[in-house]
Amino acid sequence: MIKIAILLDADAPDFYQQAAQINQFLQLSELSSSPVALWLFSHTAPQSLPCLTGEVTEVRWIMAPRQVEARLMVLEQMQQAFTAQLLLFAGDEGEELATRLAYRTTGAACGNIEQAQITDTECRVMKAVYNNHLAAELAMMQQPWCLSVARGANVSIGSVPAPILAEQFHPTGICDASWLLASSDSPAPEVSPLSQARYVLAIGEGVGNAQNVLYLQQLATRLGAELAASRPVVMNAWCEMDRLLGMSGAIIAPEVCIAAGVSGAPAFAMGIRHSKLIVAINQDPQAAIFAQADVGIVADMNAVLEELAKQL
Repeated sequence: MIKIAILLDADAPDFYQQAAQINQFLQLSELSSSPVALWLFSHTAPQSLPCLTGEVTEVRWIMAPRQVEARLMVLEQMQQAFTAQLLLFAGDEGEELATRLAYRTTGAACGNIEQAQITDTECRVMKAVYNNHLAAELAMMQQPWCLSVARGANVSIGSVPAPILAEQFHPTGICDASWLLASSDSPAPEVSPLSQARYVLAIGEGVGNAQNVLYLQQLATRLGAELAASRPVVMNAWCEMDRLLGMSGAIIAPEVCIAAGVSGAPAFAMGIRHSKLIVAINQDPQAAIFAQADVGIVADMNAVLEELAKQL
């Protein structure tokens, strides 16, 4: 059985969100039964932990400057001391740490991984490539395997309350950060209503104007759905930025997503691909969104949505 270490910043505003993403990766990769070690960067001993589905056999916390270089030096020492075969990271900083740590430990790294199949000698990873047009499967042989997991649909994760049995790791010789006079964390963003919505009406540039967006918001309310939008709609200031779906916005997993007037660009498709049912409405029968949809309707979006609202 391989030894897995999960690397997280316990002081980060999105600590639990990143833990949930890694937990989802473990489930998809059928690694939930594998024992894991938690290595946490923290200013103090952790008072609570994410409730992972696998067995957490050890918790170690490290006080280190918020510098990538300093944290890399710490992780090198921890890897030498505890020798994990698989190291898991999340977030933008996680991808950099995974890549650079693999180089320093003569291992192998890969970022934005969705799931993996692991044996004693090989780590085979799956990820989206070419703007989400293709799924790649890559074989990694050299250990340790340093993986940064892909950002997925917003999933929740519980916490393990105190008392927590955590051992502090004391690194030696890490780089001096005396030049860093002050630092602060951004406040944790409010949870988007899109992340918990069971039904979502996602609109694209085909809505035409801001006035029609307001009308579709009323229809969405009648349908019991949250309104979401593609990048062109947001960039035209037809709706708020917090309604953005896709690679640079929200990634959702509703029971039903109605994509109306959406072309189906890969960046947008990434935001809705976890939906259980996708219904596409577009007047262009060649629109790329139909390749993503479970149900396709070639018609005027307003007419279809008005009729649907009448039936409810």
